[in-house]
Amino acid sequence: MPAKTTIRKLLEQGELVWSPCVYDCVSARVVELCGYNSILLSSVELEYAHLGIPSGAYNWEEYIWVASRIANSSSLPLIVDGENGGVSPLQVYRNCKRLAEAGVMAISIEDTREGTMFAGYHYGHHLGYLEAERWATHVKAAVDAVAGTDCMIIARTDIKGGGPSQIGAVSGNNFTLGLDEAIRRAKMGVEAGAEITMIQNICHADGEPECRRIAAEVPGYRFYPDLHATNGVPDATLEQLKAWGFHLVSNHAAMKGATKGMMEYLKTNFENRNTVHSENDEFYGMGHIFHPFMFEDWIERDKAYIEYENRMKK
Repeated sequence: MPAKTTIRKLLEQGELVWSPCVYDCVSARVVELCGYNSILLSSVELEYAHLGIPSGAYNWEEYIWVASRIANSSSLPLIVDGENGGVSPLQVYRNCKRLAEAGVMAISIEDTREGTMFAGYHYGHHLGYLEAERWATHVKAAVDAVAGTDCMIIARTDIKGGGPSQIGAVSGNNFTLGLDEAIRRAKMGVEAGAEITMIQNICHADGEPECRRIAAEVPGYRFYPDLHATNGVPDATLEQLKAWGFHLVSNHAAMKGATKGMMEYLKTNFENRNTVHSENDEFYGMGHIFHPFMFEDWIERDKAYIEYENRMKK
């Protein structure tokens, strides 16, 4: 089920690309059923789904395998959080080329050495981040890898620091270099050929001044990293993001929602010592078992092959 459109077409049409974070084919399908126009494979949610392996510890074969399955299970265009893309420009080139060939429509390449969770803490000071020139070279390699395809490259920098209190330790990370350096790096990413930029840790309450400065200084399409709310109030509305000069936005909800649902179903069943609660919940008319995919086409194809085999026997 290849995507019916591309991230590029959505942007060219002036749509705000809203990409909830997903981690498998089912979460991707749920996002599609809810009416969003795109999906984003979150590296951190994928890590949680795969035995809790932190960023920087999985291998790219696992990552590309999952991305290819998700890209071909949804009609929505898929963005991939590509971490730093690999340890060398050639690895970045190969990994991004394979992701584009798998049907991925956009890939972010960030400036952390070993993935977001380890940035700064393992190395100390700001050495957890790639040198600006090395990161820009990674972006250039990624751009070269997807040339001639529908895939776009997102130059992502985490170097700013600060950010939303909701995500804990990242907001208190002392190993970063501020907004000036983040904007400088974003411009380097554009110069390297990236059509989209993302400056992390601008998604917090009262973030409008930072956002407007970024929009004024960084050309191209701009990605607001994650939509949050503070004390029940949205940090920004979708309309505000567009007015501030942003074209894409993501948010985390799928894994939290799935876990909440599983906890509620299983806990109630356990307490009741039966499955009445979960089985009586028709869940939007989807019945006893949730079927996120329709297999009618496969069934009809299988019937046709059975018929063909039977004809051959005559």
